[in-house]
Order: sequence, then C-alpha cells, then structure tokens
Amino acid sequence: METMFQPFKQHSADKSGLGLGLLIARKSVESFGGTLSVSDIPGIGCVFTMSIPRYSMPPL
Repeated sequence: METMFQPFKQHSADKSGLGLGLLIARKSVESFGGTLSVSDIPGIGCVFTMSIPRYSMPPL
C-alpha cells in the first residue's frame, strides 16, 4: 500500500492524473507534524487516516 504515496504512481484504470496527489497530501500533513496512512479493506476499498497533532498556544 505504501506505493500509493510514491511519485507518479497511479492505481486507477483511467490514468488521467499525474500520480502526485497522494504524495502532495502526505507531505502537506507531515509538514504539520502529522501522518497520512492507508489501509485496505478487502472487498470494500481503502481507508485513509490523517492525524495532525493539536496545537497549544503558549501562555501569554
């Protein structure tokens, strides 16, 4: 499943995109200290999970 996040990889039959969308999404989430992961549910599809840590304002 990790190949989904490699640049220029496409898993759809129509091949209409560039294969960069999931890579850009993961890098964006990681820039905030988070994670983007994927898991496969056989017979149903994929589930993407995004986690971004909560930001706490320092006391004034």
